[in-house]
Amino acid sequence: MPDAAKHQRYPYRWLTSVAPLHALKVAQYEIPMTWLRLTGRRTDLRFRGASGLLVNVGCGRNGRPGWVNVDSADAPGVTCVYDCRKRIPLPDGVAKAVFTEHLLEHLDYQEEAPVFLAECRRILEPGGVIRVIVPDGRKYLMAYASRDWREMRAFSPLATDREPRTTLMQIVNEHFRQVGQHRYSYDYETLALLLADSGFGAIVEARFGASRMQELAIDSPTRASESLYVEASRS
Repeated sequence: MPDAAKHQRYPYRWLTSVAPLHALKVAQYEIPMTWLRLTGRRTDLRFRGASGLLVNVGCGRNGRPGWVNVDSADAPGVTCVYDCRKRIPLPDGVAKAVFTEHLLEHLDYQEEAPVFLAECRRILEPGGVIRVIVPDGRKYLMAYASRDWREMRAFSPLATDREPRTTLMQIVNEHFRQVGQHRYSYDYETLALLLADSGFGAIVEARFGASRMQELAIDSPTRASESLYVEASRS
C-alpha cells in the first residue's frame, strides 16, 4: 500500500504506536474533565437558598426550560457545567426531583456510580424523588438467549438496519461497551440494590412516561423500547 494511502486509512497510526487508540480516547476526555473540576465552582452560588428545584443531570443537548440542567459539556440549555461523576454543583436539599437518563451506565460501578447517587441524594429534599433511566440489560440477555433476531430487533436500536454478518453477540457487546463508553449494565434488581445501598427508599420499577411525580415524566421516546425506568425517594 502506498504511504499516502496508508496515512489516509490510518491517520492516527503514529499515535497508536505510543498508546492504544482506546486509551487515547479516554485521555482526550479525562484531561478536560480534570481541568473542569479544578477550575469550576463546587457549588453554584446562583442556587444558594433555593428550594423545590427540578434537576436534570447529564442532560446533554436535552436541557429543559424551568429545570436546572447539569452536564459536563456546555450546550444550549445547559445551566451548570461540571463533572457530575464527582459532584453536582448544587447546595444540599434544594431539589424536589432529580432526573437522569442514560447516564448511569457510563459510570464505573464501584468508583463512580455510588458517588454520583450519593450526590443526587444530597441535593434532594427529604421525600424528593429520583428517576433513573438506563438501557435494560435483561432485555439484551433474554434476546440473546432466544437466538432470535426478531426478539432483539423488537426493542433494540442497535439491532436495526445491521449488515447480514452482524451477530447477536456483537449487539450484546455494543450494549455492554458502546465503544468503551458504557461501564456497567443494569437490570431492575441490580439498580434497585445500588439505590438502596445509596440510601434511597420506596424503590419501584416505573414505565415510560409514567411517574409518581408528573414533572419527572420527561423521558425521551427514542430510547423507550430498550430502557429500564426506576424511581426512588430520599427518606
